[in-house]
Amino acid sequence: MNARRLLITTALALALAGCGSGGGGTASIPTLGGSPPASSSPAVHHKHKHHHHHHHQTRAVAPGHGCDAALWAHVYHPDRLHVVDQCKTVRGTVTKVEWEPDGDLHIRLATRPALVNSVNDQYQAGDLVLEEICQGTVSQADAEAACAGVPHDLTIPAVGDHVTVTGSYVLDANHGWMEIHPVTKLTVTGQGAAPPAPSPSGQPAGGSCHPTTPSGNCYEPGEFCSAPEHGETGVAGDGKTITCKQDGSYWRWE
Repeated sequence: MNARRLLITTALALALAGCGSGGGGTASIPTLGGSPPASSSPAVHHKHKHHHHHHHQTRAVAPGHGCDAALWAHVYHPDRLHVVDQCKTVRGTVTKVEWEPDGDLHIRLATRPALVNSVNDQYQAGDLVLEEICQGTVSQADAEAACAGVPHDLTIPAVGDHVTVTGSYVLDANHGWMEIHPVTKLTVTGQGAAPPAPSPSGQPAGGSCHPTTPSGNCYEPGEFCSAPEHGETGVAGDGKTITCKQDGSYWRWE
């Protein structure tokens, strides 16, 4: 009997020892459970990097639309232009076109009254000024270097044309009026009748305004005058006497 009990006790002891060994084998589970966080972390990080890269691309291409900022490198004395809107598109009707000694094509545009100020009213017949820079022959010494390398590729409108114009909307601090300067693009969208000619009573006899611009147009008060004209007195298109006077570092007809 005692021998039989000894055998049973021994068998139970061996069985319990086997269960203890199996329980010890489950200790590796926390290690396996730690693997998913380790592998998921790079996946989340990669997704974040991709989103940031996409956002950067969107910001990079946005400024490419509208205005050519490189034109500012060809504006002589750019400090005279106070930027109101870096890129603006306006529409209107061309009322005057004339070449200037600095190579710019000076255009008057009849457009919304909100785009002009009292100086435009006084000196530009209430029109907005457009400046297509360096499109013509440059005879003004301080503009020659600035115009080097500028292609003559802008559309030259005619009086009466309906146009859409894109460029920087600025206050010309030297003159006091509002402009699109420099013009990046001008598109003729239609052609209308030219505005009526000024009353003959306001014109000099025989249309003898003098001196005239390189393109043969009459000078008007407020416009730039060239070096040979400094101090000269002449007659504007409206028949009034004008004199080329120094205004700070510039000369203009007054």
